[in-house]
Amino acid sequence: MKGRAIAVIGIMALVTLGLGGTRASALSGTSVGAFRVEWETTQRNGRTVVSGYVHNEHEMRAENVRLLVEGLDAGNTPVTKKITYVTGTIPNRDRAYFEATVPAAASYRVTIESFDRAGCGNG
Repeated sequence: MKGRAIAVIGIMALVTLGLGGTRASALSGTSVGAFRVEWETTQRNGRTVVSGYVHNEHEMRAENVRLLVEGLDAGNTPVTKKITYVTGTIPNRDRAYFEATVPAAASYRVTIESFDRAGCGNG
């Protein structure tokens, strides 16, 4: 089941076009299945930071959420890739924060690369 979920997310990620912000503080988001990702790009101490929330709209908790942050050129072609994780468990119908320092790029795309389901509800 985990492999199937990863495959579905991978296909959805390929379908999702570059939605990353092209300037600092541009808020963007994508939806994949029961997840919705919102993020923004900001500058901190001369470095680019992509940060935001993964929303879990599912009835089950999510753990080990792995995100792929891609830096895109002007033609939406990935030129950099960085893996980052959402710390802890995302309760059902809730959200969790993530943050990653990334190389400079024209825009960014954040997709869920993998996750594990962890029981029903928030208990």
